[in-house]
Amino acid sequence: MSSSSPMNLLIEPFYGGSHKQLIDLIYRTVPDCHLVTMSAKKWHWRSRVAALHLAQSIPVSKNYRVLFCSSVLNLAELIALRQDLAPLKKIIYFHENQLIYPVRDKKERDVQHGYNQILSSLVADRVIFNSHYNMESFLSSIDQFLHILPDYRPKNLANQIRPKCQVIYFPVEETGVLPVNQDSQPTLSNPKSNSETQRLTANHSTDSQSTLSNQNSHSETQKLTANHSTDSQSTLSNQNSHSETQKLTANHSTDSQSTLSNQNSHSETQKLTANHSTDSQSMLSNQNSHSERQRLTANHSTDSERVPASQIRSLENEKLAAKQNENQIQDLVNPFAVPHQKRSIPEGQGSVPRHKLPDQLESPLHIVWAHRWEHDKGPELFFDTIKSLHKEGCQFKLSVLGEQFTDNLEVFETSRPFLENHIVNWGYLPSKSKFLRVLESADVAVSTALHEFFGVSMLEAVQMQCYPLCPNRLVYPEIYPKQYLYNTEKQLLKTLKRFCRHPKLVREHKVQVDISKFSWKERRMEFLDLFYTVKPHYLKLDGSKKILRDTQRFKISRVNAERISGLEL
Repeated sequence: MSSSSPMNLLIEPFYGGSHKQLIDLIYRTVPDCHLVTMSAKKWHWRSRVAALHLAQSIPVSKNYRVLFCSSVLNLAELIALRQDLAPLKKIIYFHENQLIYPVRDKKERDVQHGYNQILSSLVADRVIFNSHYNMESFLSSIDQFLHILPDYRPKNLANQIRPKCQVIYFPVEETGVLPVNQDSQPTLSNPKSNSETQRLTANHSTDSQSTLSNQNSHSETQKLTANHSTDSQSTLSNQNSHSETQKLTANHSTDSQSTLSNQNSHSETQKLTANHSTDSQSMLSNQNSHSERQRLTANHSTDSERVPASQIRSLENEKLAAKQNENQIQDLVNPFAVPHQKRSIPEGQGSVPRHKLPDQLESPLHIVWAHRWEHDKGPELFFDTIKSLHKEGCQFKLSVLGEQFTDNLEVFETSRPFLENHIVNWGYLPSKSKFLRVLESADVAVSTALHEFFGVSMLEAVQMQCYPLCPNRLVYPEIYPKQYLYNTEKQLLKTLKRFCRHPKLVREHKVQVDISKFSWKERRMEFLDLFYTVKPHYLKLDGSKKILRDTQRFKISRVNAERISGLEL
């Protein structure tokens, strides 16, 4: 959120994926920000030379107080090129670290990337990691990483960096309610459904709401009988009866906002009167009003006893079918209204997650793999496992999602034709809502990563009630219970094979992963504190007047944060 004189400088050399998601979230929330970005292409080159471009493109300003960037940027180079930025409070956020990046051959390792991150950590005032695994793996690998130097190896760098380190989990966006295309929305006010519901309401005496309405009708009838004494009073009674019966009609309707006209309401009134009386005209007669209402009351008290048991069962089945139809329509329109609630279904069928429609319960298992299309995400292991499922005749559907930043990997090109009959989604989905809908339709989300420090897409899959299957290494044991971790390739294959044969094991399972601690609601105060704890020595540069002026501005910024973010700071 920018202003005429921004205090916070946000820099993202790789403006894509989770990097973009985080920096956008900060920009929308923290007041007085100026954002400078570079496109998400060729991250290796962004790591090497982005500082030179940014040094020329960042506007000069005396108002900057905080600099926030990701670890893709060589912060040491930028500060050397732009010394006016040196006094700022410098914060670097590690989405990943390059010290333990997996390479197929040690000779392929480009030490420049890891070396840049070590220098940036030494220059920064605060070093933030998205997980404990990320922080510890970085600090513990510095000495080993520098062993590549032939001589003059620096010492105790980890001890210099650790006091500045902090873990702030990456904030996963809440999915909320996803929009549905207008042309795909079913009609809510279905005339056939409404008429069926009205018929059930009028005739089905065993329903609890119908019983309550009948009791109200009986009470109103007695009230009319007591008040009826003269012809003029009879006229008033007829009007009251008509009005009260209209209320009953509204109570029996499935939608109080329906477009029923007064004529339909009057027609419904006649239908209700016919069910409670053998002669609707006698109830309106001035001469026989009192006796007819007494007989009507007697008939009403025994009405439920006259309904045959078989008819009651038939009506119950019809009403259950209508209710299930309404639930299906509601799911199509708003599948995320209650993201983690499970709907009650007939006894004997188990518990079904709310977003699973009846046709999905009998469909093949839907497996999703949603990661960057690069070798560090282990696509070879994933496709070897999926091909084994295919060869053994397992029934399943497959969605392979993710963004591709480097050259095409051969494993994707060779695997697609082999698995063509299983594929329902393939490739990158630029629309976030479409991406989440694929996750919502899937049953199992698989990770085969060799290099992972958080795993945003896996947690998004859990939000969509997918069953996660992750390797028992890297960051995953920090986030997921043991039941969702596999130790070997054979264990992954065995688990997926079992799920293919028994999809209900997944669909009836409630995932036991606490994702609330990764929400922006839980993490926002930690991020905001980074910007509102200003370096004391910077405030003293220009004397006491500068201190007072900056302190006043600091307080104003906190007020803006409270107003804009709705926070209690």
